[in-house]
Amino acid sequence: MKLMSKISVVWVFLIVAIIVVPLTSSSYIIGVMCFVAVFGALGIGMGVLMEQAGIFSLAHPTWFGLGAYISGILAVQGVTPPWLGSIVGAVCVAILSVLIGAPLLRLRGYYLACATFGLLLVVEISLAQLGSITGGHEGLMGIPPLTVFGFTFETDIHYYYLSWGLCLACLWFLYNLMGSRVGRAVRAFSDSEIAAGSMGVNVPAFKLKIFVLTAVMASLAGSLYTFYLRFTQPGIFGFPLLVELMTMIIIGGGRTLYGPLLGSFVVLWLRELIHIYLGKLLPRMTAEVDAIFFGVLIIIILVFMPGGLAGWVDRLLGFNRRVIEKATG
Repeated sequence: MKLMSKISVVWVFLIVAIIVVPLTSSSYIIGVMCFVAVFGALGIGMGVLMEQAGIFSLAHPTWFGLGAYISGILAVQGVTPPWLGSIVGAVCVAILSVLIGAPLLRLRGYYLACATFGLLLVVEISLAQLGSITGGHEGLMGIPPLTVFGFTFETDIHYYYLSWGLCLACLWFLYNLMGSRVGRAVRAFSDSEIAAGSMGVNVPAFKLKIFVLTAVMASLAGSLYTFYLRFTQPGIFGFPLLVELMTMIIIGGGRTLYGPLLGSFVVLWLRELIHIYLGKLLPRMTAEVDAIFFGVLIIIILVFMPGGLAGWVDRLLGFNRRVIEKATG
């Protein structure tokens, strides 16, 4: 019953996002909701990795950026069609995440966080320095629109349905994964690696599996992101994106699968509202203003809602269920 209530909340949110929003015919709203879906797909994978698997990896913006750059470069150079470049990017990210994850996942906690943060910095700097291939600090421009079997994605509404299709696919995949043998193993070694190992769980293998799967999801989101903007730059995939993702997970609640998606919706729309209304008072809306606002919001969430907004929703559903049970006797 509790699980069905959670799923109902998710589906109500998704139905509103997918069906109702396009009826507004506002390119501004549709554009923001595209980013909600893309960053929601990215945050869902990172939330599973950090909160449910207990793997404190900060490399998610790296996989997001590599997927964007590999698919973008292949499309600009005319090596592959854009859709095939996205697949090639995901395969390359899968291979790199296996090669890098196998040794790094032996580390735990802050050591793993520091190592993966170092990887993020190395990749960001490398993308900026390889100007002849990546466009350097100025960015990669001239990226063609995404085409799939002759159909060209050109309008915002095209990318709207594509981005939400990807987000739904990631959510559906992870719901099924976490309900399978892999998910049970993930929850087991998240609680205690020693206990899980004594029960026959191959902890290193399952760690690597979830690490690679979420990296591939991030790569696909990055490819869609770069084809939507038709532009990419190293700074997009650095430390600011990492902070934004962490904010989404904390505010939304990473202990549930839909929490980061909810966090993506709240963070992106709050940022837009800040820029619209505070922009009248503060002529220069810098990143520091966003940082102050969301820093205060994170403190409030951690103090009063440690499970994030998703945890609050779960408690509200539980309270309503108890009231209904008492009333029906």
